[in-house]
Amino acid sequence: MKKDHSLNIIKHHQARKEKYIKISGEVEKGDIMGPILESEMTRKLYTNVALSILSGITIFLWANGLYGMLSTFQVYFRLSYVLLAFTIAFIFFTVLLEHRGVKVPYLFGGAGLLASIVTFIGICAVNGVFWLLDNFPPLDNLLIMLSISILVGFVFIKLIKREEY
Repeated sequence: MKKDHSLNIIKHHQARKEKYIKISGEVEKGDIMGPILESEMTRKLYTNVALSILSGITIFLWANGLYGMLSTFQVYFRLSYVLLAFTIAFIFFTVLLEHRGVKVPYLFGGAGLLASIVTFIGICAVNGVFWLLDNFPPLDNLLIMLSISILVGFVFIKLIKREEY
């Protein structure tokens, strides 16, 4: 009977220890990778890598499109498509800024500025796709440009988020 009681106490303490480790995130001596793979750090890592790659590809396409437009003075869009994209972005940013409490004179100015920036980036990015289809760079240059763009995207994300660890 006394032996069973001692085993129950040991099991109870082991269960409490496991529960504490799960809640506090402390690492038991033999288990180093378990908490790291399931931790907040891993989620932040995956989020930052995904956002860096997406923003890097956007910056890469934007830079190539801007270079193509400045070197050839050719835009692959009609003016009607550009105005339609601006109109949709303007309406979206007007509603977004209105929801955040911006008053009317600043509402339209802010929405116009944001819509202009987003339309310009979008037009340049799509121009970049068409520019790359016509003038594809060598693989080494492509990887260097993509790497620099992803690094710049990561820095922009860190400057925008300003999240404390």
